Amino acid sequence: MKKYYLLFFTLFLLLMSWESQKEALAVFTSSLVPEQSIRLRILANSDSPEDQQLKRQVRDRVIESVQGWAGEAESLNTARAVISNHLPELQQLVQETIKEKGYTYASRVELAQTDFPTKMYGTQVFPAGQYEAVRITIGNAEGKNWWCVLFPPLCFVDIASGDTATHDEQENTNQKSKDNNEIQVRFFLVELFHKLFT
Repeated sequence: MKKYYLLFFTLFLLLMSWESQKEALAVFTSSLVPEQSIRLRILANSDSPEDQQLKRQVRDRVIESVQGWAGEAESLNTARAVISNHLPELQQLVQETIKEKGYTYASRVELAQTDFPTKMYGTQVFPAGQYEAVRITIGNAEGKNWWCVLFPPLCFVDIASGDTATHDEQENTNQKSKDNNEIQVRFFLVELFHKLFT
């Protein structure tokens, strides 16, 4: 009988821990992107693995450059001015990176109102619409894009989670992830059950 109480208590603790982690993540991401922000969006030439790799290489170089001057902006208007001053530098950096990697694609770097489809950032959904962004296009700009928040500088918080998809694509990914998590939890519980009763 003692083993049943222990099993029930363990399951209860696991459930409470999972719920508190979800709530903490929701609170963090709900305040992640303020209304007054400037995004960074990089569009790959195509969805080929090579073009997507090039997009990531451009991203890494751009983020490395931006880290040097992102702290100069304390307000949205100041951020616009700082970013505008650095656009020629970013344009040169992007073009140099493309050339270094052996491609001849044209590129364009601009600060403008940019159309965004519905996006996921962390666990938060951002509705489709026009947002102010530094838009970097590579070649035909027909591939999947990467985005983050340039001001306030959140690109450095989680650079890996910036690859974006439409809301429907993200829901499919989330469903697969949930399915995988359920399988892992079941295995954990089976192991716990065997430990308690064998």
